[in-house]
Amino acid sequence: MPSPPPLFAFGWTNLPMLGWLAAAAAPILIHLWSRRKYREMSFAAMEYLLAAVRQQARRLLFEQWLLLAIRTLLVVLVVLAVAEPYMERAGSAFTPGGHAHRVLVFDGSYSMAYKPADKTRFDRAKDLAKQIVMQSPQGDAFTLVLMSSAPRVIVGAAAMEPGAIIEEIDSLQLPHTAAELPAAIPTIRQLVETIAAENPRLDRHEVYFLTDLQRITWAPKLSEAAKTQFLEQTNDLAHVANLFVIDLGQPLAENLAITSLEPADSLITVGRDTPLVATLRHYGGQAPGRQLVELFVDGRRIAQSHAKFSSDGTATAEFSCRFDSPGDHAIEVRAAGDALDVDNHRYLALPVRQAIRVLCIDGRPSGGSFQGAADYLAVALTPRVEPGIQASLQADVVAESALLERSLGMYDCLFLCNVAQFTASEARALDAYLRGGGSVVFFLGDQVLADRYNSELGVAGEGRAGGPHILPARLGAVVDRPEFRLDPLEYQHPVLHAFRGPGQTSLLTTPVFKHYQLMIPKDSRATTILAIGSGDPLAIEQPAHRGRVVLIGTSAEPSWTAMPLWPSFVPLVHEIVTWCAAGQIRQRNVLVGERFCALAASPADMFPPKVQTPDGRQRSATLNTDGDGSALTCTDTSQSGIYTATFGPPVNRSQIFAVNIDTAESDLAQIDPEDLRNDVWPDIPFVYQTSWHDLGAAAVVAGSSSGKSRLHVDLLYAVLGLLVVETFLGWRLGATP
Repeated sequence: MPSPPPLFAFGWTNLPMLGWLAAAAAPILIHLWSRRKYREMSFAAMEYLLAAVRQQARRLLFEQWLLLAIRTLLVVLVVLAVAEPYMERAGSAFTPGGHAHRVLVFDGSYSMAYKPADKTRFDRAKDLAKQIVMQSPQGDAFTLVLMSSAPRVIVGAAAMEPGAIIEEIDSLQLPHTAAELPAAIPTIRQLVETIAAENPRLDRHEVYFLTDLQRITWAPKLSEAAKTQFLEQTNDLAHVANLFVIDLGQPLAENLAITSLEPADSLITVGRDTPLVATLRHYGGQAPGRQLVELFVDGRRIAQSHAKFSSDGTATAEFSCRFDSPGDHAIEVRAAGDALDVDNHRYLALPVRQAIRVLCIDGRPSGGSFQGAADYLAVALTPRVEPGIQASLQADVVAESALLERSLGMYDCLFLCNVAQFTASEARALDAYLRGGGSVVFFLGDQVLADRYNSELGVAGEGRAGGPHILPARLGAVVDRPEFRLDPLEYQHPVLHAFRGPGQTSLLTTPVFKHYQLMIPKDSRATTILAIGSGDPLAIEQPAHRGRVVLIGTSAEPSWTAMPLWPSFVPLVHEIVTWCAAGQIRQRNVLVGERFCALAASPADMFPPKVQTPDGRQRSATLNTDGDGSALTCTDTSQSGIYTATFGPPVNRSQIFAVNIDTAESDLAQIDPEDLRNDVWPDIPFVYQTSWHDLGAAAVVAGSSSGKSRLHVDLLYAVLGLLVVETFLGWRLGATP
């Protein structure tokens, strides 16, 4: 498509001054008032005078009209100069005679829900879009795009019936997502090119961005390569369409947001106090001293707290609640509303258990006390409690034959201690358990056959046809070299957070006599939790399906290490269990736009399930059978809140999920139009305006290569020249009235 001719946008800086154009009538009125009055008298000499006047009448009339025009023009030019007109190149020209295709691009970031007055920014955008449609000439066409985390073409065919496109605009819902400008540009260009090819009579194309110009959307942090691509794509779009940016935002807007809600403890069981921590952030302006925050559990308000803001604009609110029954519970915290209500709520889905159940597989069972491979571990996982109080952890120790005999889904975590090898059936059972969200912890030892582990269990990240990929690292040779110091790697992993600070040095001085060399594949997702002094990894973890795998290169009993005898052993295995259990909580809590999966527990669940959305609507869903088993996968999470997946009948059960916003959008800081011109879209022509009505009076922003012509300066020079001409003519002609 050839490059279109330039468009020159014309406007006035001081539009009200044009009212003074009425003063241009003053010279005309003075001229009429001062016209000579004639009285006819008959005398002989008059005949000679009339003859002389008739000879000069035409010249005198021309001179008078010339002076009148100059004096009237002087007044007009002075008024226009004070109104300061300008002209600037803004894009492709409007060509007469054809019809326009207008792309209405709605900013779909949740900051558009900001409500400074009686309407939100998004409602104002819809009103302006309808105004554009209604005031456009008959025959113009429209398409509609929602610029969100993934751009959506709402109306992709050229709509020429105003009623139809207005109906689509009215039904548009604002998602609780961010907006991705770089992703939207190629989508819009493809739409423009498609409409141009299908409708040749639409000879010009215009793209209207209805946005609040939020900085995080319009000035995204991109790599150099991504920024170059973004500029090229935008420049290509500007060559085929006129770009208009309609600013609906408010400068210096303040906002309060709840940025997180988390349990302070991952062991969430019946009858046990569960601490909850909510974090708040105030953006823009001075933060309030204190903020009321309320806690709701399963829809009932049970507590409130006053959060005190620090100098950096952050605050925390702490709560504690106790659950009397197992199952899923919906938690919500609310802060007093402000102009943007959507981020004043934070949700948490908590699966509460009767107790955290752990199954320990003993690869070397023994009838004697502390002779088996899992005996020390079982003691560490069985805390002492007061009589009549149920323990929050329950550990069962069984032989390895139980791996195929027990229902593994009853347990939150499996510990496999010095198990020599696994059959193909046992490997599949472990893989299915991980698909269901469970976690597996391997302790090695003298009975382990490394080659059988690598071949039957498979190593994640290594190419292998068929079979599971469970292990986060390949087992190498046994290292028979005593080490007397462990490296916690600056306690970066969550499992080791409890060991930070003084008084926790027992972990560092744990002797390790033997260990397997753990070889992590290149480009693996595995993370080293703990290393030994030589630098070799000792404990590695990696996500596997919906669960996690932890591989510890030494034993769980004193034959290879003194760790089971050290004071740090009990807190270490407790932290591993609680961290693995917290993984199931993480699966129930996602961000807007992310999917969640509800597992089917039995064939009865094959009846069509339903999903209840945060606004109370019920929608049908289908179960998908894939590599992770049968599950309800919900991908439409555009609204924040609590979702409930319901299965059955005949076996009725439900699971709840919390979907929260990404609070990066809560900072409402705008990008300045000049920064937009210089930093985001340099040398790319576009028109900046604040309303549809104000197209002519808007300040036009264009690329630096297109200069802005301040016409009022030229007008003042013209006034000066006309004053000289008027003075000269008045003196020369002697016709000053």
